[in-house]
Amino acid sequence: MKLQPTKAGGCFALPNYGSLELIIHIEADPRALSCAPFDFHTILPARKADAFRHMSAYLLRHEAGVFVIAVKNHDFASTRHLRDAWCEADRILAGRNIWLFSTTSEALQAEPHWSNAQQVARCARSEVHPHDEARVIDFLEGAGQAPLIECARRCEASSDSCDAALKLVSNGTLHFDASTPLTLNSPVRLGSFSPCAPIAWLSSNDAQTASGAIREQW
Repeated sequence: MKLQPTKAGGCFALPNYGSLELIIHIEADPRALSCAPFDFHTILPARKADAFRHMSAYLLRHEAGVFVIAVKNHDFASTRHLRDAWCEADRILAGRNIWLFSTTSEALQAEPHWSNAQQVARCARSEVHPHDEARVIDFLEGAGQAPLIECARRCEASSDSCDAALKLVSNGTLHFDASTPLTLNSPVRLGSFSPCAPIAWLSSNDAQTASGAIREQW
């Protein structure tokens, strides 16, 4: 398995339902470190691993830990075989200090996180001039908080000032209230608006671990 650094989403094929949405969220998350497509055949016997053949799954190295995130298909149907395979995968991964989560494409498109992620991911590989970043940091150290547009106005050396400001969101320099839509008028600052959830965009939707709750759902 080859881990790709985040901000490299173009390196991935997106063969299954939910792949695009998951990669966009990973690209937009400044706390995401690297990721790779995950194959359940690497930890399970073939018969059990085949239960996940139509699910997109990625291994994510994140500041909060290491996760395998699987996206359930729109026509997902639970079976005893699938539940047993899921619980065995969870047990094996837990032994390696890896969290196993499931989610859906619909949950990954929940607002405002989905629109925010698309904006930030679009600029994840944009260039921001070092002098611009220094100017923005200096400005917010004095102001404490300001609309994103004020930061963009200080990105005069970058080729696109608005994209440069969003790149500073993507790389974790700027923080906004992720529970609200991100616009150029959104307040931003250097410190987080709220205590960090393990993965904010995942815990905000119907993502589940392989706890008793998911065994009932699956």
